[in-house]
Formats: sequence, C-alpha cells, structure tokens
Amino acid sequence: MSIRIKEPGHPPAAPQVGLWQLVGQCFSIGPLIDVALFLGIVASVAGATAPLAVLLAAAGMVVFAMVVAFYASETGGAGAIGDYIGRAWGARAGVAVLGLYVLSLLFSGAAGFTIAVGELGSRFFHLYLGQAVPWWAGTGAVIAVAWVLNRCGARAATKVQLGIIALSVIPFVLTAVAAILQAGSGNTWQVFSWNNPHGGDLFGALLFCILLFGGFETAGSLAEETRNPRRYIPLALVGTVAGVALLLVLCSYAGTIFYGPANVAKDWGSAMDGYARMADQLLGSWAGFWIRLAVLVDFTATCIGFSVAAARGIFALARSGFLPARWASTNRQGTPRAASDVVLACGLLALAAGFLIPPGQRYESLFVTATAQAVLLVVVYSGLALGAVRIMWQSKSEQPAWRWILFPAATLAPSLALYGTFVPFPAAPERFGLLAASGAVVAAGLWILWKPKGHARRP
Repeated sequence: MSIRIKEPGHPPAAPQVGLWQLVGQCFSIGPLIDVALFLGIVASVAGATAPLAVLLAAAGMVVFAMVVAFYASETGGAGAIGDYIGRAWGARAGVAVLGLYVLSLLFSGAAGFTIAVGELGSRFFHLYLGQAVPWWAGTGAVIAVAWVLNRCGARAATKVQLGIIALSVIPFVLTAVAAILQAGSGNTWQVFSWNNPHGGDLFGALLFCILLFGGFETAGSLAEETRNPRRYIPLALVGTVAGVALLLVLCSYAGTIFYGPANVAKDWGSAMDGYARMADQLLGSWAGFWIRLAVLVDFTATCIGFSVAAARGIFALARSGFLPARWASTNRQGTPRAASDVVLACGLLALAAGFLIPPGQRYESLFVTATAQAVLLVVVYSGLALGAVRIMWQSKSEQPAWRWILFPAATLAPSLALYGTFVPFPAAPERFGLLAASGAVVAAGLWILWKPKGHARRP
C-alpha cells in the first residue's frame, strides 16, 4: 500500500516535514481538551485515585507507542496504519483496517467533532463578548480552515498545530503549579495508592484514561512527506506520548489536590469546565479565559490533525485501487488534493446533519462521535499490538530481550479499552456511537469483499 504513483505534471515534492512538525501533529490530538473537559470525568469515576488511573494508563500507552514506533521504523506510507497491519497480518487485512482507521478519523475530528466546536464557539462568544454567533458559523470556519491548511501541505498544517499547542499549554501548566503550591502540606502521595479511602472505580477509570491518548499515531501518515521518516516518526511518537503522559498526570494530581481527595469526585466530576474554574480562583479570570479559549483552539487543531491523517488514508486507499483512482491526485506540493476535498465534503455533511439535532443536544454529538472513534481505534490498536507480537515470534532470534517484556504488555491497554467499551453496554447518546462503529466494521468487511481487485501488497 505504500506504492508511490506519480501524477502527470506534478512530480513528487521533496519531503518537507521535520521532527518538530511531527510533534505538532502528534500533540495536537486533544491533550488540552482531555485536561479541560475529560479529567473531571475520570475524577468522577475514580475519585481520589484518578491520578493513579491516569498514571497507569500513561505507562501502558507509552509502551504501546513503542510498538507503533517499531512499525514506523521499518515501514510506512501515506496509509501507515494499513502498512503496519499489512506487515503483521497480510495486505488484505491492512486494507480493511486502514479503511476502519479512516472512518474513525472521519467520525471524530475530521468531521464529527466540528459540530461540538461550533457549539463551544457559540457559548464562548456569548460568555465573553455578549455576541450571538450561530453554531454553524464556527463549524463552517473550522471545516474551512482544516481544508485550506490540508491543501497547503502537511508542513503548513503541522506548523500551525505546533504553534497553537505551544501557546495553549501555558495556562494549564501554570494552573497545575499554582494548585500544588497552594496546597502546601495538603500534597500527598496517597492519591497514587490503591487503597485510598476516597478512591472510586479505578478499573473503570483506567479504561477511559487509555482512550485519552488516541490519535498520536496519526503522525505515521506523514511518512512520505517527512525527512528521514524512519528516525523522526518513532522519536515523535514516543516522545509526544511521554510528554502528554506527564501533562495529564500533573494536571490530574493538581485538580485532585485542589478540590480535595474527599470531594473531587463530586466537585470536579460535576463541573464541565472544572479546570478553568481552578484557573479563575488560583490565577485570576485571565487564566480561565485563556484555558477556555485554548480548549476551543485545541479542538480546531484536533480537527486539522485528523483531517490531515484522514486525507492521507483516503489517498493511500485510492492509490491502491480500493477507492476511485481520481482520489489519488496530488497538487504541486505533493498534497493529496482530491482526498482533501473528500474530507471537506464529509465535514459539510456533518454540518448539515447538525441542523437535524435539537439545539439543546448538539454538544452531545461529541460523545456520540467520540464513542464511535474509540471503538474503531481500539480495534486498530489491538491489531497493531498483537501483530507486533506475531512479527517477533516469526523472527525470535533477531529480537532484543526488552521487546519480549514490553510488547506483550502493550496488548493489555487496547484489550482492556475494548472490553470497557462494551461492558457495561453504554446508554444514550454514547450507545448510538457504538452502534455506528459496529456498522462501520460490518461495512468495511463487505467493502473489502466487494472490492477485491486493488493492488494492495505486503509492504
């Protein structure tokens, strides 16, 4: 699937993406959203042991990032996930899983998250500027920005993402440090203890925490546009996941100490913008404003990142004969031109669907699309983790001892997340996302059977 086809009149552009642009692609996929919106949910489930749940999930995902880096160091094209799976399980499986992966990206930031971004933007303008800006204006703006940057090339898009994150992360770190300093003697290692008396469902929270890291692997889709991809992509993958892990553990600990171990499940868990409220109290209203703005901007960066990866996946499938050949066209920058337009069309369809959702429920579309993405991602992650073990088994003598410890351990994280997605079976609206993802799995299976004449091959 990594076969490169030249388009008449447009010779392949020289690779332009460097290490820091790859970091921007990896880091843009939601860490600030996770801190501002989702760590409170973790606290509501795990109580005072939320930092422990985040720490355990972080350790598991750092190991899993090493598995993905193992694949990236040896192979990778625009459809990197398909290349990875193809190496482990065969070309046909690689095509099917790449199809699922592209659908997961379209379910989320490349299309599905845009309605929630528009709704957040509308609330932000009303809160701080007193202006009534319709949700569809924000949604349309995000879709347009993602499309323009996608057409300009991965280097431009990833530079914008890196700049957004570099500025946005500042108030989150300052708020965490202020909470820890204010706590003084209230700081405690007990929040990292299994037997904390104010702990909750650690296992249930752990499953949710694993999904906080989803999306870091999108950097692999930029292999054909990257200088020295077999070195830079593994460095970006592992380094970024480790950095995100430190940020999430720091902020989870700070929030738990600020709200108090005995009260964190209720006080932080019931507040949608609990981290911004911390900033308001600790640093002043300017910090809360910055965090709320950062969440809105990070959502935009997430949509850009998923759009970039989705376009490369569509391009790879078209180039391999599994989607219309015209979708494999590129522009003078070597950017997938038609595939970017396909992602744009999906975003516009999502915008149109937003008008069918009752006004008070549009933000809930985030939970539907996130659930659908989560199901498809953990299927892909499971295939990657088990595939790495399979490759090791086929070449036992060539594997260093540390891989026999870490790679089998990496299968635990996606397996637990997959189990936790179905047990217990979620209620509405998340249930609709689960049903949509299940339908996507069936559709991908039928598609790969119906379209047997592509020229996919084992990388």
